[in-house]
Amino acid sequence: VDVAVDPLEGTRLTALGQPNAIAVIALAERGTMFFPGAAVYMDKIACGPEAAEAIDIDATPTENVRGVAEALGKTPRDVTVIVLERERHDALIAELREAGARVNLIRDGDVAPAIAAAHGGIAEVDLLMGVGGTPEGVIAAAAIKCLGGALQGRLWPRDDGERQQLVDAGYDPDR
Repeated sequence: VDVAVDPLEGTRLTALGQPNAIAVIALAERGTMFFPGAAVYMDKIACGPEAAEAIDIDATPTENVRGVAEALGKTPRDVTVIVLERERHDALIAELREAGARVNLIRDGDVAPAIAAAHGGIAEVDLLMGVGGTPEGVIAAAAIKCLGGALQGRLWPRDDGERQQLVDAGYDPDR
């Protein structure tokens, strides 16, 4: 089998004595799980089965909010999006708010919120969007697949050197 593991997603949460850190593992048939290589980060969008056909990582945040709202029979103001609270997400957060979406910011750990978005009603989360860890994206994708939801990701190199490493390893960072 292929194995992806994050023995402690939310290390800072644990170090600060805060809740919501989790240990996660994903298993898949040998050769079927994406191996991120040098890719530390990826841009992600995740949702549940009802909106799986409505998301598109190449679309704008506004288009995704509108598509998900339509798929779920909601208005954009009723769509809740979880985003990691990072400076790199300032423009994303601003556009999501401009589109009318409810934005819940989290400090750490995007596996559980991605799964919550795929699970639907329990957590009142419709989407996860933004750049987070690639290994966490792989683990979240495995769980989301089991739930019938969707996760789309695109590698997000931090600099030209990392971009070149990905290209040299055979990855297309724009795909």
